Amino acid sequence: MSRHGRNLAAALLLCLGPLAAHVVAAAPRLAPLATAELDDAQRALTTRFAALGMRNAIATYARYPALANAMLPYTEFLLTKSTLPQRHRELLWLRTAWLARSDYVWAQRAPAARRAGVNDAELARVALGPDAPGWEPFEAALLRAADELRVDAFVSDATWRVLASRFDANQLTDLVYGVGEIALHADFANTLRIEIDPDLADRLPSGVAYAPAVRQTNARLVGKAARIEPLAPTGSGPSANVFRTFARNPPADELRNAVGRHIRDETSLAPRNRQQLIMRVGVLCRSEYEWAAHSRIGRQVGMNDADVARVVAGPTAPGGTAIEAALLRAADELYRDDAIGDVTWDALAKELSERQLLDVLLTVGGYRSATYAINSAGVQLDANMSEFRFPPTLR
Repeated sequence: MSRHGRNLAAALLLCLGPLAAHVVAAAPRLAPLATAELDDAQRALTTRFAALGMRNAIATYARYPALANAMLPYTEFLLTKSTLPQRHRELLWLRTAWLARSDYVWAQRAPAARRAGVNDAELARVALGPDAPGWEPFEAALLRAADELRVDAFVSDATWRVLASRFDANQLTDLVYGVGEIALHADFANTLRIEIDPDLADRLPSGVAYAPAVRQTNARLVGKAARIEPLAPTGSGPSANVFRTFARNPPADELRNAVGRHIRDETSLAPRNRQQLIMRVGVLCRSEYEWAAHSRIGRQVGMNDADVARVVAGPTAPGGTAIEAALLRAADELYRDDAIGDVTWDALAKELSERQLLDVLLTVGGYRSATYAINSAGVQLDANMSEFRFPPTLR
């Protein structure tokens, strides 16, 4: 697009209407714990992560300390210790907050972005996206990567080439996983209606239409060359391609894997429900690797051909139980809207405990983040996945 065209597009965006932010207008669905309500484990957790800000979010997550302790150390790494330059990561987190329509996450990240050198004009321009005039090419590619991940769960070849010209494998990993992690917090904040902490004044820029800069392509690298080659098998560590691909930075990898371990091994969800959610994320994000891994596990926990077909077809497919349909609908709403709607939330809340509701959010968000990394890095299918590939309609 020419410079004139970009200017015109930016002007049109301003005229098309305001961004439909997830503004907290009703009471929180789960209220943050007051200081007087905290037990020793919850108090230790809120003290441990106080430096992150996010007070209302962390006091809400503290209702389920095992989940918070699995999730927040990786968040802390991304916000304070990631391999990405501080300015670049804050631009990514802001664009992700905008794409998720999360006033809460935007309010949290805008002050940090200013400390990283992002000025107010650039903050406003983040909402206009990568095609807005004024970005230098590399930062435009950063913003475009956030759009591509949100819309397509995949960084395009052209954008990846620009990013890989300056970032190494660890930085690229922190980018794709980081966008997913920030989107996860946006989904929690939007769905639970977490109130913005009272000392934060920033909100999503107004007067900007919601218009991601890319379209869904479903382009994938299955059967092609990997962008990040897996490390050679050691004989003692995990042999799966996904683990060997992202094991280059062990401290960060351990923090990422803690989220997956909670979802797989410590979740309060029934194994069948957990697998249905993960498999639906695989379908929505067109991640054949996750589908193959978890449809196999789905069979191990009792899913049959009809169950698997319903996950592919989605929540309106006949058969199954009401709670299973609500879970699939929740995955779809989080993927599409970055929030679970009232009807679906009420249906889930009638059947699930508070911890199970929080595990629904973590399962969908955690595995969406994983698909961003798996798809974009070009993780190839493992040898034992040949019988569990996508149906032809999804390839």
